[in-house]
Amino acid sequence: MRLAWVLALTMLAPAEEWLRLRGPNGAGIADGHALPREFGLDKNVVWKTAIPTGKSSPVVTRNRIFLTGHENGRLFTFALDRASGRILWRKEAPGHRDEKRHKLNDPASPSTVSDGENVYVFFAGFGLLSYSAAGVERWRIPLGPFTNFHGMGASPIHVDGKILMICDQDQGAFLLAVDAKTGKQLWRTERPEMVHSFSTPVVYEGLVIVPGSYQLTAYEISTGKLVWWVSGLTYQTKSVPVIDGARMYFNGWAPGGEPGERIELPVFAEMIKTYDADKDGKLSNTEVPKHWLPGNWDMQDLDKDGLFNEKDWLYYTKRRVSTNATMAVELGGRGDVTDSHVKWRYSKSLPDVPAVLFYRGALYLIRNGGILQTLDPATGEVFKQGRLPKALGEYYASPVAGDGKVYFISRNGEMTVVEAGRDWGATPAGTLEEEVFATPAIADGHMWVRTATQLYDFALKP
Repeated sequence: MRLAWVLALTMLAPAEEWLRLRGPNGAGIADGHALPREFGLDKNVVWKTAIPTGKSSPVVTRNRIFLTGHENGRLFTFALDRASGRILWRKEAPGHRDEKRHKLNDPASPSTVSDGENVYVFFAGFGLLSYSAAGVERWRIPLGPFTNFHGMGASPIHVDGKILMICDQDQGAFLLAVDAKTGKQLWRTERPEMVHSFSTPVVYEGLVIVPGSYQLTAYEISTGKLVWWVSGLTYQTKSVPVIDGARMYFNGWAPGGEPGERIELPVFAEMIKTYDADKDGKLSNTEVPKHWLPGNWDMQDLDKDGLFNEKDWLYYTKRRVSTNATMAVELGGRGDVTDSHVKWRYSKSLPDVPAVLFYRGALYLIRNGGILQTLDPATGEVFKQGRLPKALGEYYASPVAGDGKVYFISRNGEMTVVEAGRDWGATPAGTLEEEVFATPAIADGHMWVRTATQLYDFALKP
């Protein structure tokens, strides 16, 4: 009966879609349909399907759900039937290069993107691929190997018939645009000042907006030309920006970016003059004074030669004065708009990975420990701060919203529903009893949640 109800609804109206990470332009919102308040292994479950290991988030078209995964060192893209959850096809990537990555990263971390029919996929272990809805390979572009210290994490986006892929890494960062039909490269913009970052871009009035190390940058979608930038981001960005009208909100957090940890270090020329004992023009970890040494030398040593050259030292000194912050930026302008367009910054109790959610007049920030804050979008002032009941673990999935509710899911699968509003109230919503890193997808009153081994479709009974 439940499946028949789902199929009947599908025939009545055009199906809503969730075509990229965090849905339309990364906002994380799908209003217009009633959504559940309770979740569980057998609570409001339409279907569940066993799937390969991976941390990419589901992408939903009118009749397909696309995901990636890996098994025994092999990388896969697979499609499920949206109504039944049946796996329709899975295709192995032509390469499976294994690269260095953080223990919490995954060979299938980046989410897919769709144009409503075809799917576009990025694997750090291969590059870009496109498949039709039927699983026929359309094109492939080998990329890499990559030098991101923690591995790659950003997802591709689709805009104006182009696939845009940000490949920030320790050496040779770039933003790539390819033709969605053919895979032909349209332009490539080098980003030599960027290092390891993991944020997926958003778009605004012909521009693609890309968070990166120390800088938020905007490029023309048609040409890749740099238009404006905002300085003052932290050194390692992870979350997705969100846009409301002509204003953008973004959260950046990285270890060492708290105000009390800032240290002003000498410039490279002064360091060489004073501390380069062997006169080789570089700094070793025995030449840098102990109280200035980084906690992880290898991460700052961008070319991995064991020594700090001028670029390595510049990156490290920027890191030691960078500041974690949630910020509001008015969109537009030319050149450096930091002083004129940054409206406020907030730097207390920030999320690590989860993106900010803007919904019904409030900004929602969730950090490890289940600490939730709502901020005033106009000023950055705190409306309310508290802990989510029975959900005090780590958080990697970003919050999503719909039907007047905001949904949070912790790493250990505990779900919480928050009534939208500045003076929010939180209710435990159930547990899935498995790890969750992927951000849920929402459409037509359904929520799809990926756990370590399953993809769930949740919806209210009719």
